[in-house]
Amino acid sequence: MKRYSLHLLLCVNAALALVLLWMWVSPDGTLRNVRWQSPEPRRSDVGGLMPVLPTVGTADTRAFVAMLDRPLFSVSRRPPPPPPPPSASEPPPDNLSSARLSGVYSGGGEGGVIIQVAGKQHRLRMNDNIDGWVLKSIQDRVVSFSRGGETRTLLLPRAAVTVYSGAPLPSPGSNVGQPPVAPPSAGAANSPRRAVFGGSRAR
Repeated sequence: MKRYSLHLLLCVNAALALVLLWMWVSPDGTLRNVRWQSPEPRRSDVGGLMPVLPTVGTADTRAFVAMLDRPLFSVSRRPPPPPPPPSASEPPPDNLSSARLSGVYSGGGEGGVIIQVAGKQHRLRMNDNIDGWVLKSIQDRVVSFSRGGETRTLLLPRAAVTVYSGAPLPSPGSNVGQPPVAPPSAGAANSPRRAVFGGSRAR
């Protein structure tokens, strides 16, 4: 029985091999159901394979200089001196304290003043600014300026009135600066003149 079973297995294996051969190989000797397509070429990115190098940046050399001036392990090392305190901003000069009004004008619905500040004449209209002072109001001869909540008023001085003395004004051709000539005395005016040869003389 065992002898026949071995022959039977060999026949079954041979039949299976023939079936597989019939399924894979066509009658003309080529393989069946075989479709091969060449793959697309792949380009190698050499730049992507290279490691990214750090960019070269500008170094702050002040830190190196400070380290050389103050070594870390020096016995005389001391903390850096504190920065100087910020300087207080100086207030603007108060030129309005020495200002002088030269005139006040109005017309066309607008008013203004002529003021002398720091030796210069300025013409200002309402709400104009000079050295931080703003012209706010004009009442007759009183002018008000304001700056930062502070108000200051200036008064237009009256023109000086001169009194007429009655003396005639000197003519342009007169000798200005010379002493006046004294009038002749009454005796000299009444004495007769006597003619002489060679000229005249007063007696």
